[in-house]
Amino acid sequence: MGTVITEILETVAIAVSGFLIKKYVFLEPDMEAKRQRIFYWISFFLIGSVFFALGKDAATMAALLLIGLNIGLGRKKHRLRGLFMMVPFPGIINGLFVPVLLVPPYLFVLSPQKTVIYQLMFYIFLSVLLVLFYVRGKEWRSWFHENMQHRSLRRAEKCLLWIIGLLMLFFSNEVATLLVAEEGSVQAVGGTYGYRLASFIGISSVAALVMTVTIIVLIMQGNKRSFYHERVSSMQSGMITFMAEVVENKDDNTGGHIRRTAKYVEHIAKELKRQGVYSTVLTDRYMTDMVVAAPLHDIGKIHIPDAVLNKPGKLTEEEFEIMKTHTTAGEELLTHAKAELGESGYLNTAVEMAAYHHEWWNGKGYPYGISGEEIPLCARIMAVADVFDALTSRRCYKDAMPLEKAYAIIREESGTHFDPFVVEAFLAVAEEIAVIPVQ
Repeated sequence: MGTVITEILETVAIAVSGFLIKKYVFLEPDMEAKRQRIFYWISFFLIGSVFFALGKDAATMAALLLIGLNIGLGRKKHRLRGLFMMVPFPGIINGLFVPVLLVPPYLFVLSPQKTVIYQLMFYIFLSVLLVLFYVRGKEWRSWFHENMQHRSLRRAEKCLLWIIGLLMLFFSNEVATLLVAEEGSVQAVGGTYGYRLASFIGISSVAALVMTVTIIVLIMQGNKRSFYHERVSSMQSGMITFMAEVVENKDDNTGGHIRRTAKYVEHIAKELKRQGVYSTVLTDRYMTDMVVAAPLHDIGKIHIPDAVLNKPGKLTEEEFEIMKTHTTAGEELLTHAKAELGESGYLNTAVEMAAYHHEWWNGKGYPYGISGEEIPLCARIMAVADVFDALTSRRCYKDAMPLEKAYAIIREESGTHFDPFVVEAFLAVAEEIAVIPVQ
């Protein structure tokens, strides 16, 4: 009777731990809350039915398949791939349970009755921990659901979990070949018990348990640190946009300009990468930095007198020379910010965008008159986004230009004002850009 109870508890422990690992270690999303609860009830009913009909091993396999199914249903894409995510679960679960359940009874030569008592005590202890987690961990779970729902494991972390899962599966199989449970007692195969065998099982079991727990804790801590890093980055991005909007509000002509141009930059960069152009430069980090830095490209306008910045008519030659200084002023401001705040990818990109977004591909731009690929890629992309928005936006001295005419001007200035590859990418995403709201 005791053996049957421990087998039931073992099956439940495997199922519960599997669902917890899926959620809190692999960061796989749940379904909608009500559907997820229904799935849990159905899962445990099915696992119980399989246990009493076909035994513990079949019930364990059913639990793993249901975990894989839950992963697939919780995803918005790659759902079939989710079924294969349950492959490392047996190893990870065995890495946690096998050293604790099988090894101590063997090393301490416990009798069948004592082995059952020991395993029951372990399951009771585990149940208490789960109850405490459910009752006392409500605040932590709320925090996790709120702040981790958009997080996912990096590729390296997934590979690490797969490796540890396969290693622990191999380990548990090796232990199973050395140990056998007979009438509730854990014994070595053939009834032998030797110092070397005991040492091997003891050391390898402790190592397996420590390795599995360490990897899980490191990944969970890494996810927590990543979340806080992303949160700080998001706050920085928000502050950057706010600062840029303060400057933009000084210019009566450019309402919504910084947000639109940032969107244009994002679309153009993604299309360039899709086409395989400038692929060595357009890393994921560089593209993110561009989008974050884009709102700062005109920050130098804070130094331009209002009489020049908001003049309703055409600027005089002298006024235009003053207006042109917003590029070098922005460069100086952001270089100073970089010196104060330390090196940062988006600040480096912001400096380049502010300084060079009025340079021309043929070298006839300002302030430095550089040409071609001497101009940083981020500034060449911003040049197209900036001019297109200026053409299609209503200003106090002009009406908005029709989209087709603006596209024609951008196309005509390819190879003179603009990088031809950037223009090609811009025209390829013209339909996506056209639906970005003007205000």
